[in-house]
Amino acid sequence: MSQTSKSAPNEVRVGIVGLGNLGSAVGNLAAANGYPVTGWEYNAEVVEEINRQRTNTRYLPGVPLHERLSATTDLAAMCRSAQVIFIALPSIFIERTLRPVVAQVDTQQTILVNLAKGLDARTGLTSFQTLSHLFPTHHRVMLSGPSIANEFARGLPTVVVIAGEHQTDLMTVAQVLDNDYFRVRFSDDAIGVELGGVLKNIYAIGLGLFDGQNITSVNFRAVYLTLAMEEITRIGVALGAKIETFLYLSGIGDLLATSLSEHSHNRRMGELLAAHLPLHEIEQQMGVLPEGHNTLKAMLYIAEKMHVAMPLAKGLWDVIHARLSAEQFISAFIRDFVE
Repeated sequence: MSQTSKSAPNEVRVGIVGLGNLGSAVGNLAAANGYPVTGWEYNAEVVEEINRQRTNTRYLPGVPLHERLSATTDLAAMCRSAQVIFIALPSIFIERTLRPVVAQVDTQQTILVNLAKGLDARTGLTSFQTLSHLFPTHHRVMLSGPSIANEFARGLPTVVVIAGEHQTDLMTVAQVLDNDYFRVRFSDDAIGVELGGVLKNIYAIGLGLFDGQNITSVNFRAVYLTLAMEEITRIGVALGAKIETFLYLSGIGDLLATSLSEHSHNRRMGELLAAHLPLHEIEQQMGVLPEGHNTLKAMLYIAEKMHVAMPLAKGLWDVIHARLSAEQFISAFIRDFVE
C-alpha cells in the first residue's frame, strides 16, 4: 500500500523521545504527513544512520525514512523546540531520561503523547502515571491500540485510540497522525486505554509458549485469548477503568495484535521460555526483557492486594521462574485456570 502524504501546517513541530521500532515508525508517519520531526535517540550510531542514510536498520529495517525526519542526541534542544512530543521509550527508562529535561518542556504549548506500555515494579505506577508525576501541569495524551510498527510503517492500515483531558489536544494529535492508512479515535478513559496496552503484553507471552510447543489449535488460542481478556478486564475495572474500553481497539484490538504478531517481543519471550531457556539467557538474547515481564510482577502484587484473581498471569509467572514448565502450564490450562 502506498504511503501518501497530506498537507500539514509546518509550524507544528513534532518530537520523538526514543527512535526504536515504534518511535521511528511514528516519527516517519508524522513526517510523511507533512510535519517537521526531530527524534532523540541515545544511540549515536542510530542517529548518524538516520541523518546520513535515511534508514534505521537496527530498529526499523527495510523502511525508508522521510526527509522531514531528523535525529539528534540533544534531548533538551529537541524538547524546547517541539509542540507535540511522543514518548516512545521502554517504561523503565522514562523517569531517568525525562526528569533532567522537565524544565525544557513548555507548560502551555507542548503536548506530551505517551506510547509506552509498562508498569514500574518499584512504584506500581503505569508509564502514563509516571509521566503525569514528572509533568503534572503539562498537557498529556495516552495513545494505545493495535499498532505493530513494522506494519503501519509500510502503509498497512490500522486504527488506534487516544485519551486525554483536553479535546483540543486530541484534535492536534489526530491531525499529526491521521492519513489514509492510520486513523485515530478518541476516548475519555485514559486509564482504561493505557491498561489495555499494558496488560496485553503479559498474555502475549503465553501465546508464545504455545508457538514454542507447536500448538496451532485455533480452539485453544481462542479460549486462551478470551480468558486473557477476562483477566485484563477484571483487574482493569478494579483499577478504575471502564469495561467498554477493553472491548474496543485499545483492549481486545491491542491484545489480538500483540499476541498474534510475529514481531511481538513479548510473544518471542514465550517462545524462548518454551525452549527451556532460563531468564538470564533470554535477557541476553533479547537485549532487554520485554514489557510483559516487567509488568507481570507488579500487576500480580496489585491484584493480590485488591483481591482480584489472575490465574493465567500467575501461571505465566511460575513458568518464567521455572516453578512450572511450559508443558505443565499448557496441560493445566483448562483444568486449573478456568474458573
